[in-house]
This record gives sequence, C-alpha cells and structure tokens, in this order.
Amino acid sequence: MFTPAAELRTAVVGLGPMGMHHVRAAADMPNTKLVAVVDVDRARADATASTFNCNALYDAAALVGEVDVATIATPPEFHAAAAVPLLNAGIACLIEKPLAMTECDCAEILAAATKGNAVVAVGHVERFNPATEALLSEKISPATIQSITVQRFSPASGRQVPVDVVSDMMIHDLDIVLALKGHDLASTTGYGVAAHHAQSMLTFADGTRADLKANRQANERVRELQLITTTHDYLLDFMNRTVAKQNRATLQTAMLPIQNHDALRAEIADFLWAVRNSHAPRVTAQHALTTMRVAWAILDEMKGCQA
Repeated sequence: MFTPAAELRTAVVGLGPMGMHHVRAAADMPNTKLVAVVDVDRARADATASTFNCNALYDAAALVGEVDVATIATPPEFHAAAAVPLLNAGIACLIEKPLAMTECDCAEILAAATKGNAVVAVGHVERFNPATEALLSEKISPATIQSITVQRFSPASGRQVPVDVVSDMMIHDLDIVLALKGHDLASTTGYGVAAHHAQSMLTFADGTRADLKANRQANERVRELQLITTTHDYLLDFMNRTVAKQNRATLQTAMLPIQNHDALRAEIADFLWAVRNSHAPRVTAQHALTTMRVAWAILDEMKGCQA
C-alpha cells in the first residue's frame, strides 16, 4: 500500500500522559506528518493541536479519510471503541498496552484489522528496551531455560491508575516471559490485591517456572529479570539498561553489548516499518491477546484467593 519512503499521515487518540509522549515522538518521526490529535476533552485537544500545529478532533471516527495510521492511547477500556472504526477503514493502529480489557473487545479489534487489512501493533514498550533487545538477541533456546524471576516495583505515585496492577505493570513482564519461553503454559497462580500488588507463578508444560512480582506501592523502584539456563545465568536491569551474563561452569561474567536508543521511538519506528512493508510488527495483536489471557487467568486466581 505504501512505499518505504512514503510520508504517512499520523494521529494520536487520547492525550493523557502516555498519549502526550506519543504526540511528542510522532511530531518529528521521519517521513510522517502529525495531522491530528484527538481527545474527548476539547480544551486539551485544542491546546495540544495549537502546540503541535495540527488539527484538533474530538472523536476518533473523524479520522477516517484523514490519516494513514493512528496511535490509540485512550484508557484501555476505550481502546476498542477508538480503534475498531479506524481498522475497519484500513487505518493501521498502534494500540497502547494492554490491548483491551475484555476478550470481546480484543476479538473486535482483531476482526476489524482483518476486515480492513490493517496492521495492528501493541505498545509493549519494554520489548524495545535496549536491554531486552540484547537479551532476546542471544536467541536462547526455550528448552534450555530453567527458571525466570521478574520484579517490577514502583513507589506510590499519587496519581489514580484505573487499571489493575497486572494489566498495568506485570503485563510488561508477561509479554517478555512469553517471548522468551513460548506459550505452552500448564498452570498459573495469582496472589495479591489487584489495585496495588500481585505475584504469580507460571508453570510451563516442561516444568519450567517463572515467578513474577509487581507492586506499585513499593518502597523503592526496581525493574529486574533473572533468567537461568542450563549453561548461563542472566540478570537484566530494565532501568539501567544492562544485562550481565555469567557462565555457570566457569563463573565468568560479561556484560552484553547494548545499543542505546529511545524505546518509545523504536516502538513507533517498528510500527511504521510494518505499515510501509505490509509486515507483522514486533508485538502483534494476537500475541498481546495471548498475554492478556494469561493476565486474566492471574486476576481470576487472585479473586479466588480473596473469596
């Protein structure tokens, strides 16, 4: 549909904190033109449009015929409502994580993408963290993985987050664990209080276990993943963008080379490349739905523990 050098008309729907990050990035991506911003808060849309010299709209459906691609950064419960009319019209969408909050909404997004033959990418930005990329570039065989441990902690921010901690925070790590190990899950557990903290143990069909913890009322900020294989141990620090690799036989440790870049811009660039080349993006809607199904299973387990 598009040549590799074609200028794409872009828009951002939803102008909250994450949406504004997308607006700033979209405003200077090469071979693109930010033509519109959309928000139900008309004053916010007008002010943002004035700052970035583009059109202000108040309903995502008004973008049909005006843009080639759009970023959906509304609250997650509105992702389907914003994205489906655009996808039906053939407009590619980068949808912020989580893909949607219900199976039905996710299914509507996938169906609309198929109907409109439109690319859908999902904004699991940690997949574009240079440290994550370095670990994944090791091409570790899933069969050699013995265990994975992930911690994602943040102090209380004071702002109200309308999404549970699994869908908001742990979802990043579920995405990466599934990218490393695959989707052959045998069981999940879930403990915690959905609004604040969660812990889950994923057990895969071969017996491998992944222990994940997320907390948005912690005393300190932590973002770490430890991966143990038959031959090496890896420690990934998401914040400092480092990966240490230790040989289990010699105990020698080396740091993996890191190609530093802005993760959000890399995510957007991957999406735009997928659109121009009619190719699957790094994180597809189907993968994001698979990840959400694991998140929902964890949340169901958490509800059962509280009953």
